[in-house]
Amino acid sequence: MPHDENQAKQHANEASRLGKSLVLKGDISGDGDVVIEGLVAGGIDLGRHDLVVEKGGRVEADVRARNVTIHGEVTGNVQATEKVFISETGWMKGDIAAAVISILAGARFRGSIKMERPSPS
Repeated sequence: MPHDENQAKQHANEASRLGKSLVLKGDISGDGDVVIEGLVAGGIDLGRHDLVVEKGGRVEADVRARNVTIHGEVTGNVQATEKVFISETGWMKGDIAAAVISILAGARFRGSIKMERPSPS
């Protein structure tokens, strides 16, 4: 995930964005970062790329990505090769498997956590 403000802005500008008023029912897969402000119901497979669920955004899907940042709501299992971050506004119901997991005070989480580094391919 971006480590400073400039990287965060560049990351947000380069990502594909699903706007607040959009609803997508189906699977998302691809070779790029994705920011969700609306609703996605289906599966999300971004492989080596990042997913950000913004405040007000909702995901009802199993997720596989490099990094997953949750400011909104996620219902489904999340598998990240690097990090899952749930902010103080985030809400998640499902299981998490990731090398690094960060859940801030105020976040809501119901599920299990499995911290593991991915095995070399």
